[in-house]
Amino acid sequence: MTYLAPPEPGLTRIGLRARQRDVVCQAEAVVTVTHELAPQLGVSTTGAQGLPDYTYERAPGESWRSRFDSDRNIIIVNSGHRDFVFATRQRALKLRYLVRLYAKEMVLRNFAGLPSDQLLERMVELSLRTEEHL
Repeated sequence: MTYLAPPEPGLTRIGLRARQRDVVCQAEAVVTVTHELAPQLGVSTTGAQGLPDYTYERAPGESWRSRFDSDRNIIIVNSGHRDFVFATRQRALKLRYLVRLYAKEMVLRNFAGLPSDQLLERMVELSLRTEEHL
């Protein structure tokens, strides 16, 4: 069986069933499928400037939605989180979800040390400005 990946990365559910005599084993997984793999980061980009990229890590059952890896200047999105799985139902919803995670990580990184009420105000501001251009 051959599967051709779409140009836009997305989640796909795959299953496997193996049988040996009377023993049957089954497994199922949700995987991110993409037409092209991003190049592997080789050296650390500590102190990197500019907007970070993002990647996926599957961690179902864990509460974190995203986290920032400052060594690689990359945002890691939990593709196993129930909110991510829900957001992938519609392309526009997924985009808005990723924008919110991106805004969260940028506010936490750029306004470290501010009280939580001020961080939330900055996040609302950034979310509003980015959604205006979606």
